[in-house]
Amino acid sequence: MVDPEAAVAVELWKLSTRQKLVLTYPYADEGEARKRLVELLMLGVTKLVFEGPVGVWGLRVLAKGTTSVVVKGEAFGAEVAVKARRLDANRFSLLAEAERLRLANRVGVGPRLLAASRNFLVWKYVEGLPLEEWALKAELSELRVAARKLIEQALALDSIGLVHMELSRLGDHVLVTPNLDVVIFDFETASTVSSKSNVTQVLQGLLVRETEVAERFRRALGVSKEEALEAARAYKAERRREALGKLLEALERA
Repeated sequence: MVDPEAAVAVELWKLSTRQKLVLTYPYADEGEARKRLVELLMLGVTKLVFEGPVGVWGLRVLAKGTTSVVVKGEAFGAEVAVKARRLDANRFSLLAEAERLRLANRVGVGPRLLAASRNFLVWKYVEGLPLEEWALKAELSELRVAARKLIEQALALDSIGLVHMELSRLGDHVLVTPNLDVVIFDFETASTVSSKSNVTQVLQGLLVRETEVAERFRRALGVSKEEALEAARAYKAERRREALGKLLEALERA
């Protein structure tokens, strides 16, 4: 039997009790849910859409993490993703993450942020597959395009001193769209003071690890694990695009 509350766009003022409580996960707090509905309306969100790969209160959502739940929605006449701060989150507000995402947006990185408040982020919805899932089925030519775009975005983030901190685990933080656009998500733990590098993190996850995905990307770019490591070390020392050497040549052919 199809759940009548699932996979349907529902106007905020018509949400059922169960649907409202997705906004207060993991607690069933109806009073807080009503306050959060007003907060969403003020951000321009008009509907929530209960579809996605993850279950919450028997409904489908886009994602669920230790500090938030992400639900599909509608706002400003477009499909959006709504990130709701969990009631048990160890963070008082999402506004710091919003500022880091705005910084990333300025150099063309990340989903486009549309609105933000203490409890919500609203960004333009991106349809795609996690990079590692996508890579197992992609053509080598497509892998080259995705690798170039991802490393270019890592270079852009390094240029403004914004370090994602979790890009070595690409499957959790990067989506590839049907048009081969690459989108980096989750700037929750990003830092403007870290001495780490986004490029070295991406190279680690994309080319250095002993995984089937990394092996496919190495084959697509025509580089060995040792050459990828050498490029990562050189970039870490020099922080210059040119330090990527042979890898840069392979990327420019994509």
